Amino acid sequence: MSYQNMNIYRTAFQLTVHVEQCVRKFHKCDKYTFGSELRMMVTELLYKIATLNDREKSEKAKFCEDLRQDLNRFQIKMALCEELNCFDSYKSWFHASEMLHDIVEQNERLLRCFNRQNQGGIAPQ
Repeated sequence: MSYQNMNIYRTAFQLTVHVEQCVRKFHKCDKYTFGSELRMMVTELLYKIATLNDREKSEKAKFCEDLRQDLNRFQIKMALCEELNCFDSYKSWFHASEMLHDIVEQNERLLRCFNRQNQGGIAPQ
């Protein structure tokens, strides 16, 4: 399966595009600090998710655990940006947060699935 066909990748791609659009509207002082960090972090998440299928089966659970930590860091940065009113509207931030929440849930489902596979269970189809 190509990474472009994975739901988690498609959602991360949409989040990356949305964050890019939102950062363009940040105030100048926030655009080059928090905006740059958000862009970098979300792009790294996208690149990382794109490599999921390149991993050996035995490595996929560890990969998802590492991705969980990266997603947590990104959630913290998003919350900080909202608290500092970097986003032009609550709606923009909330839409990004919804997509991020969806990615977190998909990652958790993948983690459970890969852990079952590593324990000898059969993964759901």
